Amino acid sequence: MMTADTNGEATPTATRRTFYRTTLFQMLVVGLISFLAPGLWNGAQGLGAGGALEPYLVSLSNSLVFVLMGFGCVFAPVIVNKLGVKNTLIIGTLGWSVYTAALYQNNRYGTEWFVIFGAVICGLSAGTYWASEGAIVLAYPEPHKRGKYLALWLFFKNSGQIVSGAINLATNAHNSKGGKVNYKTLISFIALQVAAIPLAFFISNPDKVQRQDRSEIPLSDQTSTKEQIRLLWKTCSSRKVGMLLPVFFSSWFYWGYASLHLTLYYSVRARALASFLSAICGVIATSLLGTFLDSRRFSLAFRARAGAVLVFTLFSGILVWAIVVQHQFTQHNPGKLDWTDKSGRFSKGFGMLIMLNASGNAVQNYLYWLISHLAVDLGETTRYAGLLRGVESWGQCCSFGMNSTHFNPTYTVVINIVFWAVSLPSSFLTIMKLGREEGYGAERAGQVEDIERERSIDEKTVEGEAASSKEREEEVV
Repeated sequence: MMTADTNGEATPTATRRTFYRTTLFQMLVVGLISFLAPGLWNGAQGLGAGGALEPYLVSLSNSLVFVLMGFGCVFAPVIVNKLGVKNTLIIGTLGWSVYTAALYQNNRYGTEWFVIFGAVICGLSAGTYWASEGAIVLAYPEPHKRGKYLALWLFFKNSGQIVSGAINLATNAHNSKGGKVNYKTLISFIALQVAAIPLAFFISNPDKVQRQDRSEIPLSDQTSTKEQIRLLWKTCSSRKVGMLLPVFFSSWFYWGYASLHLTLYYSVRARALASFLSAICGVIATSLLGTFLDSRRFSLAFRARAGAVLVFTLFSGILVWAIVVQHQFTQHNPGKLDWTDKSGRFSKGFGMLIMLNASGNAVQNYLYWLISHLAVDLGETTRYAGLLRGVESWGQCCSFGMNSTHFNPTYTVVINIVFWAVSLPSSFLTIMKLGREEGYGAERAGQVEDIERERSIDEKTVEGEAASSKEREEEVV
């Protein structure tokens, strides 16, 4: 926007921004949706098998959720291209409460068919949700704020698990034995998850968003479905993203094991406490990591490599801890452990579980930050986010699928470690280029610096001309 000075010359001035169009408002809304929908869904899963007595039916239904979610995420860019980010997000909020309602029916009345039906509805809906939400979280913020906004988003997402954990503790604190979680816990989840649907209508389309640095969100042209599928295949087969697909698959593979371990070896109230503490530790881990990843004191290339070494090493160490604990529990089943246990087995296994979830959240934060710097426009961001969440979902599908067949938990951890170890070398082929080569975020970092430099020049120009105008007025007086 331009204004005229006393001589009739145009001078730049800051465009007035509307709060509900700002990046911060978009992140708060999508964060609240994440808190209510997948956050509380994760809270239910954090109980171990959705609070059920046995993990096998729920593990099977979760496997179905993730296989459908995977296809939905991968092909969601086609839907986003047709309907837009906002409408796709609205569709994605519809299925979460249905699945939680199915878990409630199974918990209270033993209904099994509804669990499978709810899994199908949730899987189809969640696929569109994750891709559209990922596009908003990654493409809407200014590049130099993405780490912090990712941490904010994960804070809301984990807050759903914190709140659910608090509800779980309040309704199940008396139960120091094994068994089902109180069904009243799931009723409160359903009521809250339904509220996510109207919130999705407050999201702005990308062309309406007003960034603080006045830059526009890079948009891609609307194309045909055939062209979108061609671009999707091109993305999958590219060296830049193709090298990351293995680590996408293995990064959430651990979650099926964590759910099984929690259900098999801990009392009801210990499961509720695990849901609560895992989320708190996850918030702390992602907040610290996000602050480092956004630090302007270090180059983009350094942050990419140092962040990868930090989170990947931590996660690898916790997996080694997990196989030691699981081998001991498999050899000598400890029964349903409670926090009153004095043998040391509770603290050993429970501590491992909390750290596994916290380090897993840190890996998620890093991978989302990584692809946000690899994508160049909204369409590419949607494809990258869809691939990340979709391939992750197929890893979770395999993990929960194994757990639904009485598979030895020790072997599950071994397979997790093998997948994780194999995926790391290829991921570093992309990570080592970030911030150093064209097409790998290097030119994006330069653009951010140029925008900030231009903004600084504009502000100084306005201040200087305002001072000159004031001096002229004083001379006239």
